[in-house]
Amino acid sequence: MTDLLTPALAVAAVKFKWQKGEDTRTYDYFVPHGLDLAAGDKVMVETKRGETEVEVVEIKAESEMASKLILRRADPAPAETAPAAPKSEWDF
Repeated sequence: MTDLLTPALAVAAVKFKWQKGEDTRTYDYFVPHGLDLAAGDKVMVETKRGETEVEVVEIKAESEMASKLILRRADPAPAETAPAAPKSEWDF
């Protein structure tokens, strides 16, 4: 029984990194309330082998196949910091 006062969760179809080519399958995960996602975003999901990073390929209104929530947005790769310029005796 669904609660009529609680809005339904959106569903994200995701593709795992190891899937290549035209014959890829997508898996549906519920999008938690407050998490704004679009196709191309990277998120973390729970699998049988633990957490893994996946790519969102589509946002759907509903799915009969979704059973788990997306855990969180994947952290962006750490930005490389530029090495500090050497100090000159003329720097004021």
